[in-house]
Amino acid sequence: MTLEASGHRPAHAASPFDALPLAEDRVDSDERRRLGAVLVASGRLSALDLQVALDAQLTAPADRRRLGQVLVDLGLVTEHDVAAGVADLMGLPMIDLSEVRADPDLVRVLPRGFAVAHRVVVVTRAADRLVIALADPLNVVVLDDVRLIAGVREIDVRVATESQVIDLITRAYASGAGARAVDAVLEQLDLPPVHHNSDYIVAPPPMTDVEAAPVVRLVNAILSGALDAGASDVHIEPQQQGLRVRYRVDGVLRDVMEVPPGAANAVVSRLKIIAGLDIAERRVPQDGRTNFTLDGRAVDARVSSLPSIHGEKVVLRLLDNGNELPSLDELGMVPEDVLAVRRMLNSPQGLVLITGPTGSGKTSTLYAALRETLTPERNVVTLEDPVEVQLPGITQVQVNERTGMTFARGLRAILRQDPDVVLVGEIRDAETAELALRASLTGHLVLSTLHTNDSVSAVTRLVDMGAEPFLVASSLALVMAQRLVRRPCPSCAAPSEPDAETMSALGLDPADVDGVHFMQGAGCADCGRTGYRGRVGVFELLRITPDVRAALLTNPTEASLAAAASGRTTLRTAALDLARSGGTTLTEVLRTTERSGWSG
Repeated sequence: MTLEASGHRPAHAASPFDALPLAEDRVDSDERRRLGAVLVASGRLSALDLQVALDAQLTAPADRRRLGQVLVDLGLVTEHDVAAGVADLMGLPMIDLSEVRADPDLVRVLPRGFAVAHRVVVVTRAADRLVIALADPLNVVVLDDVRLIAGVREIDVRVATESQVIDLITRAYASGAGARAVDAVLEQLDLPPVHHNSDYIVAPPPMTDVEAAPVVRLVNAILSGALDAGASDVHIEPQQQGLRVRYRVDGVLRDVMEVPPGAANAVVSRLKIIAGLDIAERRVPQDGRTNFTLDGRAVDARVSSLPSIHGEKVVLRLLDNGNELPSLDELGMVPEDVLAVRRMLNSPQGLVLITGPTGSGKTSTLYAALRETLTPERNVVTLEDPVEVQLPGITQVQVNERTGMTFARGLRAILRQDPDVVLVGEIRDAETAELALRASLTGHLVLSTLHTNDSVSAVTRLVDMGAEPFLVASSLALVMAQRLVRRPCPSCAAPSEPDAETMSALGLDPADVDGVHFMQGAGCADCGRTGYRGRVGVFELLRITPDVRAALLTNPTEASLAAAASGRTTLRTAALDLARSGGTTLTEVLRTTERSGWSG
């Protein structure tokens, strides 16, 4: 179903680094100072690291990445360092857009598509003069376009990072007009204005005649805001006082708006229509799946309705497009763990388990691992409930309990299809567990998930399900437990001293953190006032070594298995290491991990 498309960021928009010097623009050039020389002279980059980046360019000439982008991709400098270097190179001032509360109407002087494509945003205006922020000040052609569109003669240019420019554009289009548009919709419904959080609500895109109905526009505004906020779920919750809308962003729910009760049934019905659910049936739960296009973005969503005392609650799970899933290297594992997992995935047989609670990122890790196995020589089949991400080149099978297509029955059928790699979405019962274990013994690589707190308890869970310890010891190859922790917002994060209560809860002494600079976000418009933006995984790998196998055969308890694997890095330790490097906060470590009695 198409909701409408307009003004979305082009898939191949020019990078702000496109105008920066190529590898042949060497530091010793006499023509003018180059970016690399400026970064080295300012102390932001060493000469050795610069040479590494230049060599990386030369090894992939078809890539056409500019020096600034290569340096950022290699982790040698930050995006801010490159922007500061470009500002020095051009003799222009820098601007920190995270501290700017620009007038939304002023920002929208430039069409959203144009602003995003050229990474340009209007900051202030005085008479016939504009102050604009550019991520690529070497793109002088855009200045003439800005003058023409805005109808001004003079432009003052400031340099900002690409992410800050995009964020300010998003915030401007997500406030003011969005809120007014939603209120206007409710006026057409003869309802009072809503209470809303302008950091999230965006103006509905232009509608076709068919889709111009007020409720359709309201639903589109809610979904557009969810996409712009990077939400994984949208909660539409009828309450006595009105319809409550919340987004789950970075694993945490945030209030977005509260719509008067008179619009509740219409909004829920619209969402059920989109998902193909029965709008006449309001007494039983329903599940559906849909895909649509909104703001030029293709969206795949799983929709669930649940009757409540005030009406039907609807939750939409916004699913990742298969092309946007992270690779194994991007999940957050340390390099030695990536190597261990990749080595296991290249094995012809064995059972690899990924474990953790709901919302810990198991699906992303499972698909990242699956993509590592995709070769023309391998037959890959998945059995899922439901199929969340569709990947080309493999056979995906969906479980359907009502028709008798259970995990166990489906797995038996798949094993008759000559598979090399089998993905079982989840091991839920003893029959599926035994089939998966036996399949991994007979020349198949099996990937699956379990809901347990850590890697050791995943092994004992299989035994508790009724699997024989000798079968688990022979079949199991690797167990990976994981959590997702939020990252400090790069726009407002600053060094912070941990409080005594958090230190005590984590079992840390002052000596443990001596000289460590922990980071904490203060909260800004970029992060929805939370202090966090984005998430990364922390992992605990349990390798099935001879010692672990021996413990399984003699005394398959969590204590004995943990003792046999005492050298492993636990989830708590991995999260603390990440916090020490500034990748998360101690508060997040405490929230997402627990000190296990079998931490080893």
